[in-house]
Amino acid sequence: MKKIVCIFLFVFCCKHISAIVPALEREVNLFLNNESFGNVLIKIQEQTGLIFSYKPSIVKGIGLITLNLSHKSVREALALMLPKSVTYKAKNNYIILKEKPVEVNPKKTEISGYVIDKETEKKVANVTIYDKESLQSVNTDEYGYYSISLPSNNDKISVNKENYKDTIFSLVNVKENKLNNITMVPVNDSVRKNDSLVWKDKFRDIGLYTSNVYKKIKGFVNTINVRDTIERNFQVSLIPFVGTNRKLSGNVVNRTSFNILGGVAKGSHGIEVGGLFNIDRNTVKGFQIAGLFNIVGDSVKGAQAAGVFNITGKSAAGLQVAMLMNVNAGTQKGVQFAGLMNLNSKSSNGISVAGLMNITGTAKGLQASFMGNINDTLKGAALSSVFNVTDYGINSIQISNGFNKQNHGSSLLQVAALFNSTNYLKGIQIAPFNFADSAVGVPVGLFSFVKKGVHQIELSADELFTLNLSFRSGVPHFYNIFSIGYEPGSDLKLWQLGYGVGTSFKIKKKLRSDITVTMHHISAGDFYFATNDIYKAYLGLEYKFGKKFSIAGGPTFNVLRSDALLPDYPVYQNISPNYLFDQTNSNNFNLKGWIGGRLALRFL
Repeated sequence: MKKIVCIFLFVFCCKHISAIVPALEREVNLFLNNESFGNVLIKIQEQTGLIFSYKPSIVKGIGLITLNLSHKSVREALALMLPKSVTYKAKNNYIILKEKPVEVNPKKTEISGYVIDKETEKKVANVTIYDKESLQSVNTDEYGYYSISLPSNNDKISVNKENYKDTIFSLVNVKENKLNNITMVPVNDSVRKNDSLVWKDKFRDIGLYTSNVYKKIKGFVNTINVRDTIERNFQVSLIPFVGTNRKLSGNVVNRTSFNILGGVAKGSHGIEVGGLFNIDRNTVKGFQIAGLFNIVGDSVKGAQAAGVFNITGKSAAGLQVAMLMNVNAGTQKGVQFAGLMNLNSKSSNGISVAGLMNITGTAKGLQASFMGNINDTLKGAALSSVFNVTDYGINSIQISNGFNKQNHGSSLLQVAALFNSTNYLKGIQIAPFNFADSAVGVPVGLFSFVKKGVHQIELSADELFTLNLSFRSGVPHFYNIFSIGYEPGSDLKLWQLGYGVGTSFKIKKKLRSDITVTMHHISAGDFYFATNDIYKAYLGLEYKFGKKFSIAGGPTFNVLRSDALLPDYPVYQNISPNYLFDQTNSNNFNLKGWIGGRLALRFL
């Protein structure tokens, strides 16, 4: 019964090990002293659960074996025991020994072995072993094993691994049908921190490098391991790492490149065409076009065109065209066209045109969009159908069908259908509503408010209304006037609502002149909707008695336009005693004109 239980446990453990560790990587610990080859295989079977299958005739010449197999893999044990004439193959739980066939391809050399850390003596996984000329490459598996086929005239191969020193392995004295182990030296912590493998971060930034991706795709492992740059005049690929540049395509700079579906390269210095996409880790110089997108880890100098988007890790100089968007982590110099958006994290020097918006750190040149432009700094012009938003402008120009907003710096021109807002106005603002902190220029609109400008409350009296309240806002050169007036001594209960604009000029330190043009709608009792308006032109003087108090006065020229057919018209027939003219035209609109005057007290 005990034997049955032991056999059951042995078989169970062997199957469990088989499911986890490949047959050739199972560990062997044997001390052999003049053991026959057959007995050695039996002992290995007992330790590993493997089954060896072979013809006795092919191992007949193997003599007694004396070896210390301590923490060796089955692969290493066989390499130490088998002659050159015998090879092996693993299949499931079986190891099949067979006679090595006659060499059919003398132009190729097969080498295999393990890569070992010199300090820890542990086997190293995910090491890139490659030939720079033929672009043949392999990566060590999770047990540190490699096998590669190379041209027989090769005398060396390159061995690279992140955080290890680059290694050149000589092929002059390689052992056929034996393991050719390669030793690598790890770099110290200070070198590791300053390692040139910055591509890991760059690929992470643009979403191509993650811990899951690079471990599954060997081509990405090579981009992390290999610091060398390989150049090729021509390449063609079907998908990334399947093409003439093989799994080293991410380390190759191409002059002419055709990616049938898509491809990955270190760079392109010429022409690159992708049916769907192009991905370049470093710079692109020349022309790049793709059906869907182009992604460049460094900079672009030339032209990019994509059906959906272009993304550049640093700067772009030249032309960028995309149906959806262009994104640059650095600067842009030249022309950008996008159906949706242009995004430049640093600066844009040139022209950016987008169907939706342009977002830029510093804009130097022209930006035009259907919806809006957003800039950290604007040194040029921004045109938009909806809005322009800038944090800091230097003599900037903003034109929008919606609004313009600039938080700091100076504006030379702002034109908007709704409102303009700026820190310092050096030129002109044109919009229904304008706002500024300070200004030496002129805001023009229905209402303008300048924090360090004109905002006065005025109490005045004229020949029609002895009580008027007005608010003046803007700058001395151009301000808006809002007024309301009432005549308390009239039985008609006359009152007015008025709006106008004005300008003021300095004569002396405390003396200024005013020129205003206003329109006042006159009502008797309830609001009178029909035409009954007074147009006033005023020329007067203002004298300041203090910082926030002044007195003003001057003559006015008045024109009253009334609808003579309305029932209330007689109320306004004698609104003023002395008319310069009193005429009614063929359309029954009456015009009256007279000279009047106004006296006012102003505050603030």
